[in-house]
Amino acid sequence: MKKTSKIIALLLGVMMLMTIVFAPVAGAAEADYPKGAITMIVNYSAGGGTDLAARALGDAAANILGTAITVSNVTGGSGTVGVTELANSKGDGYTIGVATLSPLALVPWQLEVTYTPDSFKYICAFGQYGYGIVVAADSPYQTLDDIIADAQKQTLNFGATGYPQPFTMADLGGFTDASFNYVNYASTTDLITDVLGGFVPFAMCDMASFAAYVESGEMRLLASGTDKHWDVAPDVPTLQEMGYDTTCNSYMGLCVPAETPDEIVEILRDAFAKASEDETYKEILENCNLTWAYMTGEEYEAMVREMYDEFGSRLSEAAE
Repeated sequence: MKKTSKIIALLLGVMMLMTIVFAPVAGAAEADYPKGAITMIVNYSAGGGTDLAARALGDAAANILGTAITVSNVTGGSGTVGVTELANSKGDGYTIGVATLSPLALVPWQLEVTYTPDSFKYICAFGQYGYGIVVAADSPYQTLDDIIADAQKQTLNFGATGYPQPFTMADLGGFTDASFNYVNYASTTDLITDVLGGFVPFAMCDMASFAAYVESGEMRLLASGTDKHWDVAPDVPTLQEMGYDTTCNSYMGLCVPAETPDEIVEILRDAFAKASEDETYKEILENCNLTWAYMTGEEYEAMVREMYDEFGSRLSEAAE
């Protein structure tokens, strides 16, 4: 009996020792991450501002992580196709993705998608889109006041490629008793063509796509929709400076699937936080008329969840 007890005690001791020795193995495996190339899904077309900024940031992070980060452009559905592929990817840290604010927080209220803000863990936000109100150079509208005055007499169309721009115009209409009608454009190229051709009176547009036309003199900027001036028209004030308490901003962020281990998430967060200070990346942002706007994963997640609720409420109110 005593011999049996000793054997049992010995076995228990061995088991405890094995637990101590092997318990950290999973953590150690994650600490060895990454062991191979990482794929970054970009939810917009190659060559655009989002793509160029993400690639530059990825290159800087790759140097820190000691591995390659390759880009896969997965477009469509107002940015939701790429975000959907990210949500459905294996949560092992080897697939990360650009998840911009609109596909995360706004488009799910407009299109049927299979993900929610809970489908991801958030790495960071790494850039800000800016917007403005532009007209063709030969437009009769010389100032924003001209547009407002006309829209107080009749409903005036404006072009945009999606939200949140129409929310800003709705705010402006509410402040001034002006009536604006949103004309949705599937592509920026078509919107540029119609503004230049006079087929739509003006656009609430993104800086990245329209700055070159303002700089060349083909278009005229009447107001900055963000909280900063455009570099291509530094004397043009913001809507807030004009006395209208509204802005139009959106953000680029990075996420991973929700089941990605926290240890890997923290490694990625640390690497991309450092990468966000890379001077080449910052230069590309500036060249693309995008704004450096780093947020931690926690901060970006809080913004996504807040805006998800706000956009849902606004769209519901507009439908009533």
